[in-house]
Amino acid sequence: MKSKSVLIRVILILLAMIVALLYIGPLVTTGELNIGVLTGLGFAVVLTLYALLFEPVNKSVKSFNQKKAGKIATSVICTVLALGIGVGGFAFANVAKHSTANEKQTDYVIVLGCMVRGDRPGIFLSKRINKAYEYLNKYPEATAVLSGGQGNGEDISEARCMYNALTQMGIEPSRLLLEEKSTSTKENFENSVAMLNDMGVGIDEITVVTNDFHEYRAYEFAKRCGIKAYSYPSKTPWNGYMPFATREVFAVVYQIFLN
Repeated sequence: MKSKSVLIRVILILLAMIVALLYIGPLVTTGELNIGVLTGLGFAVVLTLYALLFEPVNKSVKSFNQKKAGKIATSVICTVLALGIGVGGFAFANVAKHSTANEKQTDYVIVLGCMVRGDRPGIFLSKRINKAYEYLNKYPEATAVLSGGQGNGEDISEARCMYNALTQMGIEPSRLLLEEKSTSTKENFENSVAMLNDMGVGIDEITVVTNDFHEYRAYEFAKRCGIKAYSYPSKTPWNGYMPFATREVFAVVYQIFLN
């Protein structure tokens, strides 16, 4: 029995180390501490504490469940956890499903804005710009809608930043449309569709360039605008995908499932 307990503790510690490795990337590389990073590192801490306090915790839980109130409380907690895991798991499965590229060619591609530092693209926006450049070179008939307004700390709009970079890379300005008012993913699609409609352009499908973990939420907002969206994502490094995908799960649950 003792050897089994030791084995379980070792497995828990190893699992905690793996989780920490998968989630600590953004904190180490850029100093970013978001809800995804906190969730992953928090889970790693819980696993570690459970491994270190394995016997006392198990004894306490057993003693607690011997009481009627304890059994009820445990049942409620387990039910809530099961529901949370189920909803979160469903959201994560959709995030992962839409994280791969769809090679469907469309006449229009929308490139979603992201952080601009001064007048230069941030890390994520640079990757989106490169992916948009790849798509526009692959499909020379396609037109890109560059969507993103100007936020705090940004000297120019995200759309203008993308425009500057793509034209410097050799993309013809006539193939780029700027939508410079959006401040959210929802507005990216609403404002872009409205702009195209004002130009007399009606579309029922579009290719979306954004980060892989962001494609599912983009897909859902496009669908609300009556548009079928196809993913053409910029890839997130292995040590960044899980924390940002986890953060995205919270956004999906709140913005898509609950709204």
